[in-house]
Amino acid sequence: MVDSEHPAILRIGGMRDLGNERQSHVQWIEEMVLAEGDELHLTLASVDEATLPTEDVATDSEEHLVAQAEYEIELAENPPQPTKLERQRPSASLQLAVGAEPPIVASFGADGELLSLGATWNSWRPERFYLSLSSCSCEQAIAKQGGKDWFKGHVAQGETVVVRING
Repeated sequence: MVDSEHPAILRIGGMRDLGNERQSHVQWIEEMVLAEGDELHLTLASVDEATLPTEDVATDSEEHLVAQAEYEIELAENPPQPTKLERQRPSASLQLAVGAEPPIVASFGADGELLSLGATWNSWRPERFYLSLSSCSCEQAIAKQGGKDWFKGHVAQGETVVVRING
């Protein structure tokens, strides 16, 4: 949980193709709290054997279908409402360095309440992954509207990305 001591959460998951037009949700890290000064180093590397996910749930499984139905009922009964969050760390930021480029320092801004960093890799272009860093308000997130894009681009295999949590 994000709080004044732990300003960020890391989640690592995705989708897996099971064949025959079936997919599953996979997860390696459900929730790892990150503190000020923590750094993540992301490098796309070729390995002989990948780490197995801690969770692998087929989208057509009874477990997933029941959970999805419960989620949709909860959303219908209690739709998300935008609220202004009180910042516990007004000067917090996230620093992103891609390869030899100068670091980008993303902050919340006047109306931004959320920072989001996403990395997407797929088997169609295995030699690179897509990286995005953006900020938005709760209202923009609920409406699925864009906020501010700090970085959008591809990172080549072997190139390192360093992410640092600043307080």
